[in-house]
Amino acid sequence: MHAWRRLLILVVIGLLPLGCGDSSHINAKGRIVKGGQPYLAPEGTGFRVFLVPLDAPEGKHFDSFAAEYNPENGSFLVQGKDGKGLPPGKYRVDLQLMKSKEDLLGGKLLGKKSPYVVEVTGSSDDLVIDLDTAHFDSLLAGEKPGKPKTKKG
Repeated sequence: MHAWRRLLILVVIGLLPLGCGDSSHINAKGRIVKGGQPYLAPEGTGFRVFLVPLDAPEGKHFDSFAAEYNPENGSFLVQGKDGKGLPPGKYRVDLQLMKSKEDLLGGKLLGKKSPYVVEVTGSSDDLVIDLDTAHFDSLLAGEKPGKPKTKKG
């Protein structure tokens, strides 16, 4: 009887890692809004959304994380390279509005030009990308991005 009990304990201990997953990685989710409402990309276009770690070493290889954009409701999901999520931390969000393999924003929301920084801390967090922050309509019209307005108190 004791041998069966030991075998059962070993099997249970051996299976624990399979069900636990990697708690250090997070499946991040969010939404793109404009005017406080979900932004639905015009027909024939779609967003490319990338999260780039802010602590990425300058001039060295680093991972960026592509999101799956849902054009029906303006949401996105970032599952990481292997589907197990991405590490917690601060990320710059790069956006491209694509039509026929062309970025309609001309790269104006990529790299250091992007005003969007998010902190990924948990899978229940909702990351909100507000297009009004980047003067989205002006960018689509081909104008140079303006500086965000600051509130004076």
